[in-house]
Amino acid sequence: MKQALPILSLPKASAYGHHDNLIGRAHDAAADVHQSTGAALAVSLLVAGAAVFLAATTWRAVAGTNRRSATPPLIGLQILGLTVAFIALAYQVRAGAWVTTADPVVLGWFADHRSEWVTGPAIAITDAGGPVGTVLIAVVLGALLSRRARSLVPGLILIGTVGAAALASTVTKSIVGRSRPPIVSQVLLETDHSFPSGHATGAMVLFTMVAVILGHGSPAARRGLLLTGAFTVTVVVAVTRLYLGEHWLTDVIGGILLGGLAALIGSALYGIWTRRASDRVHSASLVDPPHAVDPTGATTTGRAA
Repeated sequence: MKQALPILSLPKASAYGHHDNLIGRAHDAAADVHQSTGAALAVSLLVAGAAVFLAATTWRAVAGTNRRSATPPLIGLQILGLTVAFIALAYQVRAGAWVTTADPVVLGWFADHRSEWVTGPAIAITDAGGPVGTVLIAVVLGALLSRRARSLVPGLILIGTVGAAALASTVTKSIVGRSRPPIVSQVLLETDHSFPSGHATGAMVLFTMVAVILGHGSPAARRGLLLTGAFTVTVVVAVTRLYLGEHWLTDVIGGILLGGLAALIGSALYGIWTRRASDRVHSASLVDPPHAVDPTGATTTGRAA
């Protein structure tokens, strides 16, 4: 009696392994294409946003030179440009796209060029420009600006804008979830999320807002000088973060973009308040003109007796 030969059965993994491998490779390829397409789109949006912001800023500068007030659409274009650029950069950082390729190079350069006489001042600057220090400076400067204007509004706008920027920075850090540079590269140990730099954000919004408030109604040259000084201070703070190894290059760029965006919104609010205050004063002068003294010494209200 013949015995039937046993049927050879292959394990599922062997029978279908090649098929599964092809599907996995196809999924990986599709993911790579999707990520590459998203990265390319993000770069395009980053460039487009920067171009829109620069064009609107130039237009506002020309309008100011010609003694024409900047229109709300121009301010809206500036805000739109910075918003698009910041979101595109955040996407690039989260995806680890090619925009971040310069980050390790810059970090290594600063680490190789540290010296004792620079490290001490850099630590002092970064300590003063931290979240607590920025809030304290904002409160002090806000009180001085309010006293100067004899109104609480300038101080409240300054403090509110700085606080909103700090909140936006914290939320973005959680969303992007970028790790800090390696501990071995850090002078001061920090382990929270890295993008964007809170120091760069705070410095940009704080000093830009102070420059805008102090320069309101001043000649263009003085306003430009104040804004240049604010940006210079921001760059110094940002460089100290790179020097100490606490942030990547794209972190401080993102902080500057976010701080500039907050400052634009805050300056727009300040402009609205100043225009309304000016309109109220003008309306009051029309209703009750300044008292004048006629040749006989009698006080009149500016109308014919």
